[in-house]
Amino acid sequence: MAVINGNDVGIYVNNQLIGCLTANNIDLNRELIEATCKDNDGARNVLLGGISGSIPFAGNFNAASSYGLSQLLDVILNGTRVGIKQAVEGSGGLYVAAYAYLQNVSWGGDVNSPSTFSGTFEIDGPVTKGTDT
Repeated sequence: MAVINGNDVGIYVNNQLIGCLTANNIDLNRELIEATCKDNDGARNVLLGGISGSIPFAGNFNAASSYGLSQLLDVILNGTRVGIKQAVEGSGGLYVAAYAYLQNVSWGGDVNSPSTFSGTFEIDGPVTKGTDT
């Protein structure tokens, strides 16, 4: 079994890779609905609810990226719902995909450091998993 290099895991917005990322995750949560009753001596019971999730990311601002900070600013300013996918780059790579809204974007620049950006996509709707062919 080969370990996947984190450098090979990227975020795609409408099938375009966000350029110059330094970190990205996908956080999925299954909601649990409390269904405990006295009839079973108070033992906890739950029902499955929906899935919610977020995709936080960070990167270095590179004006030459074909999809980067400028495009992300358009997404948040226009309130655009986008197709989002976190995937292992290359054929046969695992991916998780959904639609999402960009909840926040930060952009900064510290002295003697690269200008950086970060943000979080909030998933809206069902989540799918697969492999690229």
